[in-house]
Formats: sequence, C-alpha cells, structure tokens
Amino acid sequence: MSLSKRQIAYLEKIIVTAQKILDTAHLEEGRSGGGSKRRRRTAVEAEKMRADIRAKRARGVPAAKLAEKYGVSTAYIYMIKE
Repeated sequence: MSLSKRQIAYLEKIIVTAQKILDTAHLEEGRSGGGSKRRRRTAVEAEKMRADIRAKRARGVPAAKLAEKYGVSTAYIYMIKE
C-alpha cells in the first residue's frame, strides 16, 4: 500500500504531536494545586482554615497567595471574606 505525499505529511504531523504529548506528560503530574493533592477537610480543620484566611485577609495578604497556600480557588477566598 503506497501513501500519497499528503497522507505521509498527515501521519508525520500525528507522530510529532504524539511525541510532544509524551515529552510533556511528566509536567502534567505536578500541575494540580501546586503539587498537593485534593483532600476533604474535617469541619474543625475547615473552620480553622476559614478563621486563618479571614485574619490574613484583614492584614492585607493577597487572595491569590492564600488560594495557592490552602489549595482553594480565589473565589472561595472572597466568599469567606463576606
């Protein structure tokens, strides 16, 4: 079976794309929340975290920094502030 130039170019493009995906696969593992895995907090831990966030927000700590530290969204940080 012989392939046309267009089919060969298409297959080469697929191969290059697959190689890029394989080369960057290890980078995807470290992207979830700064390397920390999601976990469910107990009610006591959650309340302590919220109190800590309120105190730090009162001192002017940026929401983005807090969100990264606690593994939550910035929207959640702003919701706690209210």
